[in-house]
Amino acid sequence: MFPVMNNCIWVLNRTGCFLESIPVNKEVCLSQYNHLEIRKICQVIENIQKNFLSNHIQICLETNRPVEIEKISYIEEQNVKINAIIYPISKDKVIFSPYNIQVIDSNIKSQKKDSIVTETDEQLQTLLEAIPGLVSWISSDLCYLGVNRHLAEIYKLSPEEFIGKEIGFLSGEDAEFPKFVRNFFESNSTVTVQEMKSSVGQYLIVAQKYNQGQAACTVGLDITELRQTETALALTGKAVESSSEAISMTDANGNHIYQNPAFTQLFDYATVEELNANGGLLSLITDERAAKQISDTIKNGKSWNGEISCRSRSDRLIQIFIRIDAIKDPKKQVIGFVAISADITERKQAEKQLRENEQRFRSLIENSTDIIQILDENGIYQYLSPSQERILGYTCKELIGKSALELIHPNDRWWMKLVIEGVQQYPKTRRGLDEYRVRHKNGSWCIFEAVAMNLLDDKSVQGIVINCHDVTERKSAEDKLLHQSLYDSLTDLPNRALLMERIQQALARTRRNPNYIFAVLTINLDRFKIINESHGHSMGDRLLVEIAKRIQVCLRAIDTIARTGSDEFVILLENVYDQGDAMGLATLIQTAIAQPIEFDTQRLFVTASIGIVISSDDYQWAGDLLRDANIAMDRAKVENQGGYLVFTRSMHNDVTEIMQLEHELRHAVEMLENLAPPVTNNFLLNYQPIISLCTGKLLGFEALVRWRHPEGGIISPIKFIPLAEETGLIIPLGQWILWEVCRQLQEWQKIYSQTDLTVAVNISGKQFSQHNLILHIQRILQQTGINPQKLKIEITESVVMDNAESAITVLSQLQELGIQLSVDDFGTGYSSLSYLHRFPINTLKVDKSFVTNMGVNGENCEIVRAVVTLAHSLGLDVVAEGIETEQQLTQLKNLGCEYGQGYLFSKPVDATGATALLDTNFFINRQ
Repeated sequence: MFPVMNNCIWVLNRTGCFLESIPVNKEVCLSQYNHLEIRKICQVIENIQKNFLSNHIQICLETNRPVEIEKISYIEEQNVKINAIIYPISKDKVIFSPYNIQVIDSNIKSQKKDSIVTETDEQLQTLLEAIPGLVSWISSDLCYLGVNRHLAEIYKLSPEEFIGKEIGFLSGEDAEFPKFVRNFFESNSTVTVQEMKSSVGQYLIVAQKYNQGQAACTVGLDITELRQTETALALTGKAVESSSEAISMTDANGNHIYQNPAFTQLFDYATVEELNANGGLLSLITDERAAKQISDTIKNGKSWNGEISCRSRSDRLIQIFIRIDAIKDPKKQVIGFVAISADITERKQAEKQLRENEQRFRSLIENSTDIIQILDENGIYQYLSPSQERILGYTCKELIGKSALELIHPNDRWWMKLVIEGVQQYPKTRRGLDEYRVRHKNGSWCIFEAVAMNLLDDKSVQGIVINCHDVTERKSAEDKLLHQSLYDSLTDLPNRALLMERIQQALARTRRNPNYIFAVLTINLDRFKIINESHGHSMGDRLLVEIAKRIQVCLRAIDTIARTGSDEFVILLENVYDQGDAMGLATLIQTAIAQPIEFDTQRLFVTASIGIVISSDDYQWAGDLLRDANIAMDRAKVENQGGYLVFTRSMHNDVTEIMQLEHELRHAVEMLENLAPPVTNNFLLNYQPIISLCTGKLLGFEALVRWRHPEGGIISPIKFIPLAEETGLIIPLGQWILWEVCRQLQEWQKIYSQTDLTVAVNISGKQFSQHNLILHIQRILQQTGINPQKLKIEITESVVMDNAESAITVLSQLQELGIQLSVDDFGTGYSSLSYLHRFPINTLKVDKSFVTNMGVNGENCEIVRAVVTLAHSLGLDVVAEGIETEQQLTQLKNLGCEYGQGYLFSKPVDATGATALLDTNFFINRQ
């Protein structure tokens, strides 16, 4: 019954429906069996309940493992028991393999087994040879009992060579097939199916036991091509889906039936339905004539490709390259179309940009300020840009075919040759030429910079390209700027930077040659500021130019003269014998400068102070030499204005001492406690009495500041006051002095309320020029509560005359506060009598120098007499300073001087001593 069952493999779908049968033996097919037998086979499958079968198939597919079933079905009035195994072969297909079918006699109610296959050697051998697949007969001890000829031929052996050999003799015991057979015999399964790969291909192996499990038959069906086809189809689908190109398909009527994700992204149509609603693929084309041409071409079964413009659903204009091919059936009938579209929008834009850039580049080349030259390997002109004629005056026709070296300066040709040879050795590398000279057509020389590049191997160039840039004007400007950076704009002499460089070079020469000596002379014009201010800056400039010329006349060609300041010149005197040479030059220069200088109607006389320093091993840097020359010059200005001094080490020590003194003075001023009483600071006030020369009565004091140095003791004001003036420390120091004077006056007024005692305080020029001076004095007066009339402020003659108009304003404001005003050191400055009567002052003080020099014979008496007379005519009091002798006292009384101060009466004393003097009655009665 049902003998065909063992000759076929039955393929079912997921629901249990029959799909196909695969004959194990091509010689045996279903057509050889009568209709009744085929019907019975189908009834075997169809009479199994579908739910029962489909459920087992579902389990098989989900677990991917074989599932055994046993079912009794009623077929042709007989109860038939079916044993079968279901094997998974894909995600939707299984093999249904029945291995036992028995008819159950319902009358006897006993089961009688009928074997479907007679297991005889003759039948087995016939079956093995008839099957085209890989068929083998294997015993349970894993030895070959036989194979079909097809399997033997694959391994190039005869069937007899397999018999008796272990199944792993071809590929090893650990190969996939021996493992499969071994596991099959060890299992309880009667039939099994497994897909496996071997060295000869990919096979579906079906194995069935027989002879009570002592042997098995395996049939291997070659599914290599099937799997390759499936893989190829899967890869093709994946490639289409993941392609960056837009792929679409239409049917024969032009209906859009497929699009890949790239198509969706490119044209913004999410589904085929959306595009069909818009009119299909050709509706995207913006040019209707192009769309019609494409339509006519493909309807005739021909392909079309080209570039077209399309508009997406979002109204974006797209440039694409599209290829449309017809799909034909075996009868050559068109059944559809496939289109592949590539977005070339960016490429088209890039091409457009490239064309524009090429045009722009051509325009730039033709109008460039640079010259583009192309030379052959021998340096012969092959091409020149039109700018050649504008820059060098030559037409391109004049130069083509000539050597580029002909126009280059003879001294620069070697460089151009070197560059050309260098770029020839290294193609496509750049080499620069910093500066070289090229002859203009008019004979002048232009200065060029260039970059050369070897493009001989470039088919579009085939030459050495030289990009030349004319830097003639820039070079001229650079030379001018360099000159300006190294030379003084007024005198055209070297400036400080160039001077320092040359002095440094001279120092280098002394290190190479110990016998080499040079000198540095610093020249400063005396009282140049007065000339500048009285005659104007233009006159001062003319004077400086004239002085520079006079100094240059005194120098040798190897010497250097530089202007380093407003009225300061420095000379580098090269190669001198000793300091005598420098001193002789200084004398010569001072003589030349001292000669009268006449400008228009002006006749000027100028002197200069000179400092000299001689080179030695002690000097390493130019700045040190210039420093010491300045020190010597400053000392000459103080000690011997209009003369010269040679620098000595003691001068430097003096300067160092001054710097140290300045540091200590600054520290001492910082210790002043914001106008508080002098408890912790190092400054104190001494007071020198001022008396009536007629009665000897004490009228007041002049406050004099003293510095009590922690190490050096009391330091003279002559030493630190000028330093305080120069550094600006006089301002905070002067503020403290004013405060302390007023505080002391406050104490004295408490003790002696009926006294008319006054105290005079000196105000420096820097203090006097402060904008907040009046406000500061007002605050002190308010805080101390003193009577302003008891405070006298002394200002030197030079301070009020430096700016007479502003001085009148400040003095008037002080007078309005009730403060008395004195002009100190009168007669030593350059007072203008026309201004003196305008100053709101109360007292003139005769300078000590006039009092000291009156002498026995009455020297300087007339000067003092004139001062006293002038003061009285203006209604002013006169105070004489520095009275030390009885004779001086008598002379001053005879001249009508009312008041005086000096050592004859008292030296300056501290506050305690001054307080004691208040009880003293100075009685001076001299006839």
